[in-house]
Amino acid sequence: MSNILIINADDLGLSKGVNQAILRAHNEGYLTHASLMANTDYFDDAIANVIPNASKLKVGLHINLTCCKALSGESGITDKNGFLANNFVKILFLKKSKTNLKAIETEIELQLQKLLDHNIQISHIDGHEHIHIIPSINKIVQKLAKKYDIERIREINEDFSTSFKYNSRTASIANVVKLTLLKFLSLFNSNKKNVDFYSILNTCEINSQNLFTYLESVNEKTVEVMLHPSLRDLDVEAPNLDARFIEFLRSDFRKQEFDLCFNEKFKDYEFVD
Repeated sequence: MSNILIINADDLGLSKGVNQAILRAHNEGYLTHASLMANTDYFDDAIANVIPNASKLKVGLHINLTCCKALSGESGITDKNGFLANNFVKILFLKKSKTNLKAIETEIELQLQKLLDHNIQISHIDGHEHIHIIPSINKIVQKLAKKYDIERIREINEDFSTSFKYNSRTASIANVVKLTLLKFLSLFNSNKKNVDFYSILNTCEINSQNLFTYLESVNEKTVEVMLHPSLRDLDVEAPNLDARFIEFLRSDFRKQEFDLCFNEKFKDYEFVD
């Protein structure tokens, strides 16, 4: 039996280029899922122009605590203007007081509710910059997933030895550190282990050689492949985004991951219904 795949594009709603890349990759390629950000400038564009024209695309919530304006207003997790001016490390070391945890839960639930208000059947939950893996936040996500009957939460569960075997050739030191940290934090979470994750070592730089060599080596698994496709020419304007996100949108790897969505080798695999 071959592997069953989830090909997921993160960051739906982040920019026009991301939105159009996801629409094309689903309708013309093999993209099956997308994770939608509820508090971004191009959320409305995703609702109006992507989701109605991608009837089979499964959409999840991409929890965002690290950029754009909070839906919940100013709090201990925002700056004085109500923007989520954070990164993973800042959120990780944020004092987990009752007040801050309540602010986090309120923001996540508002983001989730916004998708439901637009009649989106939420297939999964994951986090921008993987903030949902932080144990205190993961507990909140687990609670809300149960409350709203959402079955799947992304897990960072890739095996160290397997991931290094197939992905270390192109892994950056930053991604090695990221995998180590996320795997450690995941030990404190309640994980179902039903879906394998690919691959933190090549985050935002997934390439076909590593991916298909890996997929050909494992069998009878359900594997989520996380991609960040974008059409960079459409991302001339990026309001309310920090410089690091603008640099990310303009990276050459956005085109590489977009092209991967059309790779004919995916014909050899089944996909999650």
